[in-house]
Amino acid sequence: MPRMTGTVNCLQIAEIAGFTTIEDAGGNTETFILWFGSSIPSQLNAFTRVVHSMWVSVLREAHSNGKTVTITHPSGSAEILNIELG
Repeated sequence: MPRMTGTVNCLQIAEIAGFTTIEDAGGNTETFILWFGSSIPSQLNAFTRVVHSMWVSVLREAHSNGKTVTITHPSGSAEILNIELG
């Protein structure tokens, strides 16, 4: 799985979608999808909602304090699989 490490430039959260933009040390930026959809998909359960909430907390912490995050995502996809602080 590809990974990107950098600082959080943007975090946009809405009920039906969540996005973040990360800038790496070389100045390259990439936008990632936390979640997206006009209705609640069947696979979205309470556990997934807790995970999404934790991702938002980590991204807000990183953005507020200039910390880096490492994002894991599928090859060729902007969908986030995991977020780590630092």
